[in-house]
Amino acid sequence: GVMCPEPFALTSNETCVIKYPDTIVDIVDPDSPPYSVIYPGPTLTTFPQQTIVGSTALFDIRNLLGSGGSHGFRGMCGS
Repeated sequence: GVMCPEPFALTSNETCVIKYPDTIVDIVDPDSPPYSVIYPGPTLTTFPQQTIVGSTALFDIRNLLGSGGSHGFRGMCGS
């Protein structure tokens, strides 16, 4: 007859892509016209994951869920 709270887990795993700017190096040689070399900036891709595990006795699930079932983790890229 004891009421136990329900366990739950919410997980968000979104791709986070960060593109760094290119590096431009100007080359000046007295025997030839000047020119530039462009080194493309690196692109870093990570897959950050946030998870909340708990019990319905500790959290109000309605506050953790947004519209359409999306979690409240959006906008945390790189954290």
